Amino acid sequence: MFEIFYTVGRGYWWHLKAGNAEVLCHSEMYASKQGAQNGIDAVKRIAPGAPVYDRT
Repeated sequence: MFEIFYTVGRGYWWHLKAGNAEVLCHSEMYASKQGAQNGIDAVKRIAPGAPVYDRT
């Protein structure tokens, strides 16, 4: 699930959480809530087809 947060003077950001509530990733800071939502929408659109590169 995605969660949107707000901090006064800094802006909005989001977390992507797993089913066990562990934070998988977080976003950059956005000036507006709509910007944060647009970031979530972009991840939802791009992530299903994102390749995985093993750099080990």
